[in-house]
Amino acid sequence: MRSRQQITKSSAQGGKIAVACARSLSCDAAIKMIDIGGNAVDAAIAAAFVAGVIEPMETTLAGSGFMLIQIPGQSEAVSVEFGPRAPLAATPDMFELDNDRKIDRGLGVSVVKNDANVQGARAAGVPATIRGLADAQEKYGRLTLSQVMQPAIRAAYDGFEIDNYYSLETLANLEALRIDPGASAVFLENGLPPCAPHLGGATLGEKKFLRQAALGKSLEHIAAKGVDVFYNGELGRAFLQTVSDLGGILTAADLAQCETKISPARSLRFRDTDIWVPNAPCGAITQLQILAIWQVLYPEGGPQMDTPDRIRDFAHACWHAFADRYHWLGDPDFVAVPEAGLTSIDYAAFIAQQIRNGATLLEPDKSNELPWEFYAKHAAHDPWAYDADTKKQNQWAPAGSTAPPAGTTHVSVIDADGMAVAITHTAANHFGSKVVCPRTGFLLDAAMGWFNAVPGAANSIAPGKRPLANMAPMLLTSNGIGMAALGAPGGRRIIAAVSQIAINLVERQMNAEQATQAPRYDASGSTLLLSERFTPIQSELPEFVEKIRFVSEQHEGFGYELARPNIAIRTADGRVEAAADPFSKGYAYAV
Repeated sequence: MRSRQQITKSSAQGGKIAVACARSLSCDAAIKMIDIGGNAVDAAIAAAFVAGVIEPMETTLAGSGFMLIQIPGQSEAVSVEFGPRAPLAATPDMFELDNDRKIDRGLGVSVVKNDANVQGARAAGVPATIRGLADAQEKYGRLTLSQVMQPAIRAAYDGFEIDNYYSLETLANLEALRIDPGASAVFLENGLPPCAPHLGGATLGEKKFLRQAALGKSLEHIAAKGVDVFYNGELGRAFLQTVSDLGGILTAADLAQCETKISPARSLRFRDTDIWVPNAPCGAITQLQILAIWQVLYPEGGPQMDTPDRIRDFAHACWHAFADRYHWLGDPDFVAVPEAGLTSIDYAAFIAQQIRNGATLLEPDKSNELPWEFYAKHAAHDPWAYDADTKKQNQWAPAGSTAPPAGTTHVSVIDADGMAVAITHTAANHFGSKVVCPRTGFLLDAAMGWFNAVPGAANSIAPGKRPLANMAPMLLTSNGIGMAALGAPGGRRIIAAVSQIAINLVERQMNAEQATQAPRYDASGSTLLLSERFTPIQSELPEFVEKIRFVSEQHEGFGYELARPNIAIRTADGRVEAAADPFSKGYAYAV
């Protein structure tokens, strides 16, 4: 027997509002908005703007995302979608596959020649985050756009503290960051990763700050003049000039056509709770499919989630849902997607029966392919048989597939009245496309990496098409009152993590602290990833012995293997609580 570190992180509890973010500066911004008379929407959007400044290794304000809002007393949650979209000049064959590399980097990076779909100006999608946050704030917030942007402006000018994670991320992406002069000038020190104090920040190291004056100036312009100064004005023209100089394909038409879609969110009744997710192509349908299968497998629910039987069944539910994801999902505006079939109770019952009978999926392992490559060519099931709109049915048979990248942040906010907000936004890869526009300070994203780089698939590239993103924010409500706001960064691992948090809250009746600290697992790829806390029951999962990989929780402060959820909940007595994953540097505040 060996010793094992036991890590905990307390939640934050209050009577007015609770916030969970990846960084303390984002939480500070949220609380400031409440202090000056804002609501939960103002708080969440201010935090999201700050995150877009201080988390370049995860996100950018020239990126994309999704937002969910529950307004107390309304029967439906609202989905605010500013998701990724391909430029109008994009083509299905614009990237050349690299067939010499078979890589699962955990975060899932598409494998094309020179990594051109995740690095460089051609990797950038239409920047939608600024438009989306501003539109949501105008419609649902109390404050002005200028007010909610002030913390982000200050963060750009004053800088954020460089920590060990930032230093390691710049080191991991050093070669790519050095290629672009703008990125090198902003994120490196004389071409090298900045070294954070690591022997003791109190006395044995001097704090370093990363300042972004050009970005701060751009945000000031937007705060003063509105978002059109970027989408139809001088800032946008400056941004596009850099894109053009570097060989990118974004144009003025892409910015002018960028719009936010606001509509009722997609829902599932799970036990006695309504679950709400975005409508757009993202992690949402896969989450609902996993939860629907789980609800059929265990109709009685119950407090257990960490027994061998339940681990086994949840893993199989995930593998079935991800097999469908890799084959069927894409932008329904461009291709036929059996959305109703995938989330129907009858289809969930069919999958559940397959799991009970011990039926195995088609095995990608036997073809020496990664799951997203294999299932793009092979349908595991036929969800169209459970979809009423079968006249639109398509069968996909592309030559191969690619998996999307990662690099994401999340904000969860809830107030005592039951207004709940969840925002996930991203650069689509660590440091986006590793290109910074020196004229505006904006980091370009890598949204093209979410597409299948092979033509002929549901998620293949097309002009103006939305790729299948991994982002998957979620709200839990009861009788029109927000009970929880959930989300996480973590690439494709977000989907299972947020689903498990929902189960922890609804079925297991956990509070926010317990729900985030409970050990998790993931079955989105070729392996079954288990928290190292499950090591004692390994012998009870003999059929998975070749697939199991244990995830260390020893000082893994920024690991993505089990995602990094942060949540905010409203308790039965009307108080609020927020919690962040204990193995991350997330923060939770409450007042």
